[in-house]
Amino acid sequence: MKNFYYILFVSLILNFCYSQCQGDVNLDDTINIQDVILIVNHILDIELLEGQALNNADVNNDGGINVVDIVAVTDLIINDFNQCEDSIIVNLSLEWEFQEDLSYFDYEELRDIINNEIEELNYLKGIVIIHNGKIIDEEYYDDSSISEIYNIWSVTKSYTSTLIGQAIDQSLIFNSDHTLDNFLPDYDQNYLETITLHDLLTMSSGYYDSYGYPDWVNASTSALVSMPYSSPGYFYYNNSACHINSHILYEGSGMTPIEFASINLFPYLGINNPFWMDGYNDINDGSASLYLRLRDMVKLGQLFIQDGYASENNQIISEEWINKATSSLISTGWPGLENYGYLWWIPQEGYLAFGYGGQFIAVMPERNLVIGTHSDTFSDQLYQQELLNIIYNEIAPLFENE
Repeated sequence: MKNFYYILFVSLILNFCYSQCQGDVNLDDTINIQDVILIVNHILDIELLEGQALNNADVNNDGGINVVDIVAVTDLIINDFNQCEDSIIVNLSLEWEFQEDLSYFDYEELRDIINNEIEELNYLKGIVIIHNGKIIDEEYYDDSSISEIYNIWSVTKSYTSTLIGQAIDQSLIFNSDHTLDNFLPDYDQNYLETITLHDLLTMSSGYYDSYGYPDWVNASTSALVSMPYSSPGYFYYNNSACHINSHILYEGSGMTPIEFASINLFPYLGINNPFWMDGYNDINDGSASLYLRLRDMVKLGQLFIQDGYASENNQIISEEWINKATSSLISTGWPGLENYGYLWWIPQEGYLAFGYGGQFIAVMPERNLVIGTHSDTFSDQLYQQELLNIIYNEIAPLFENE
């Protein structure tokens, strides 16, 4: 009998390594007791499995679901072989695929949330929910559509942060611990020797915000670094100072942000020749005014979930940068959004790109979940809070935390 279980276990390991993820019946990239329960329910005709869930339940690949599969999954759990390490990497240069098998979570509850709560939100233009790299649901309202291109506002900041990370990865600029005098020409501004790129990326540069929208984009580098200042280290949301990141990228790479992104980022996300407002020296706005479709905007979130891989064997930004950019690096003092990374908000779970009016990329890696929204630019704060509450407290719990 021992030999039987040994042979069975070895065969399971081989199957596990070369299949999508044998034993992962609820498709959450983890093998645990919940998968055993689903197999038992199938055998007892309580709740029948179908699609990929059914395939993964047939652990020994004999074409049937029976007690041997229960033993096999239990064996995997006991031996700590319970992680689906070879998670699918979506090719982000292609259009999204739709998840056909929606039986692995409570889709009826999701539809109930969408029909009774999401649709009642006055300012919502679009929402897309992506789980395990595929669209689970996508809705558009108020004459918006899949093809609408719009200003993603401060979600642009998270794109700018990503470009800075790529430039650091490529050794085009120094890392974020260096002071700004290492990135910019000498403008006889001693303060540049005090503040670091880290300060700039965490909205803690100490600069006052001297320019309104969109005037900062037309300000020269000299004018931006000559803004009044106090001292670094305290969070102060500042569009003008954030735009200095675009100037740093320009000085380090010799390219405007859109030129750099058109080589290093946009093609890998399937983004073709987007409009991005520019100004002084044709430098694009580092704080806002990148125009995208909702489907394209959220691809940045999926790129981060995939540890920087835009497709199989094609990592375009380091996991090290992603982990740092999406860590809690400074306290904001903002209720509900108490922490901030490198131009990413750090809410109650995961991380969030937040654009004016309610343009959101909510990324929850532990759930392999990305939720994107497009909202009316002139929505109110109550709407934005309600939308975030639905995303984090009603939609997200439908998908198991790994």
